[in-house]
Amino acid sequence: MKINLPENIDLGHPEQYIFTIYIRPEWFSFSLYNPVEDGSYFYREIENGKYTDAFSHFKDLIFENDFFTFSFKKIQVMNHTAVFTYIPSLIFEEKHKQHFVKFLFSESLGKTLHHTLSTAGITILHQMPEEIYNFLLRTFVNPEIIHHSAPLIAYYQERSKRTNAKQMIVNRNKYGMDILCFASGTFLLGNHFQCNNLPDAVYYILFVWKQLKFNQLNDILLIAGDPVSKKELLEKTALYIHYILPVTIEPEAHFDQVDTSNIPFELATLSLCEL
Repeated sequence: MKINLPENIDLGHPEQYIFTIYIRPEWFSFSLYNPVEDGSYFYREIENGKYTDAFSHFKDLIFENDFFTFSFKKIQVMNHTAVFTYIPSLIFEEKHKQHFVKFLFSESLGKTLHHTLSTAGITILHQMPEEIYNFLLRTFVNPEIIHHSAPLIAYYQERSKRTNAKQMIVNRNKYGMDILCFASGTFLLGNHFQCNNLPDAVYYILFVWKQLKFNQLNDILLIAGDPVSKKELLEKTALYIHYILPVTIEPEAHFDQVDTSNIPFELATLSLCEL
């Protein structure tokens, strides 16, 4: 299937664009944007259609659309997987990576990757199916592969320095949610919860809130994600927590006049931080 790019995407100069592939178990998506061009952001979700899996469809789309293999300014791959963990960078050494894998993961689900966030002082270990990993390396030039929580941590860890209150960031969609917690620039905790109903989501939020001894009257809950899920969480958690704020995508130049309602929040955040 041929993909028709909109008029706001000019790939006559692909070296000006950042190309990002977002890999999830349920679907693939990609985005293109020029960081200095107003309204240049383009997002496309790849549905399975007649295919049994999203990866097969994605491979065929690459072969049918030559722009995928252009020489872009940067190629990023964001990997969404529940098989991941955070390790303090002080104790992580790449040569011992497999020791961490054997100790922390009950089974290996493919290629083990790592990404270090120096500002947060952590290294993220995450896994990707071997077939997908090998295909990415064969197809693209120097793709940077990161875990989907990395841009959220990098972005909000910096912003949390501006307040003395502890902050919990919740990023919710129909498949599950991320919970990330900070205290004045220090990363406290991060996890992904696979839940597709509202009562479970509220339970996980309040459980983590209690475990970290957050203050219901002073500390802050920030809720991001797709509009429907975000609205539901705002209404329910307001019964228990005083300071709750909805989070939207920042109005950067490349989002100008772009409908951001269908862009995953973590993907949009990737374009707002230095990774």
